[in-house]
Amino acid sequence: SAGSALTALYFSMLNTIKAYAGGFSDAPPLDEALTSDAINIGAAIVCGFLAFREYQAGQSNLERIAQGGRLASLPLELANGQGRRTVKEYRRFSRVVLAAGGPDYISRLCRSLTADQLSDENILPQKLLDTDIVVVPILLSNTGSSFSVGDTKAAWNAVEAQEGDRNMDTQRANDVVAFPISPAAWETYLKSELDTAVGQGFDVLDKGITIIVKKNGRILRRATGLPPWGDMIATMEVADGSKFGMPGDSERYGGR
Repeated sequence: SAGSALTALYFSMLNTIKAYAGGFSDAPPLDEALTSDAINIGAAIVCGFLAFREYQAGQSNLERIAQGGRLASLPLELANGQGRRTVKEYRRFSRVVLAAGGPDYISRLCRSLTADQLSDENILPQKLLDTDIVVVPILLSNTGSSFSVGDTKAAWNAVEAQEGDRNMDTQRANDVVAFPISPAAWETYLKSELDTAVGQGFDVLDKGITIIVKKNGRILRRATGLPPWGDMIATMEVADGSKFGMPGDSERYGGR
């Protein structure tokens, strides 16, 4: 340990002083004392480095635990009007997909769930419900050096159909959508996630980020862009260890 290495260095330096001063019967030769000093200094440096790494690992673990607690306590308002919940209340029952981005990202996310964009009817909301998935859209805006969470519910309900969208109804996915409330809590949780994404060169507002929370409350995956609904429906129960998905779901529901 670092303490033992420093103790050994202390005594070896005492021997060096004795050897240099002379007159001490128990003093080793000066060259041996200096060699011992060099060895103990090296040991102290190595042990100090290892101790610092252990400290950093401990701090990282503490931050991860704190971040998990912040995630669990995030408040939500259910889009179907059935009250409010926190993320932790979905544990064991549902997976939670956090999808954060700017206004255009929220528009694309909304239309992907509430408009017929393929040749047939959009059944994604029902399939997400069947797969125990809750979607949390999060409207972000850039406020200088940080991001703020806006009124996602208002932005979602104001989305209008664009070219290629048919039969759009923003209420269509209400049973699988929940909106963030208490923006400050969401901003605190998202700060490290957004800082990491920006540091890796991603345009968070335009591309958006997706964080998938498993039924046990742990993070399954982080990614940029819109959630890959088809792949998610096809593989989610395999990915978080519940059960095998049905073959062909990815192709049927718009996966890659």
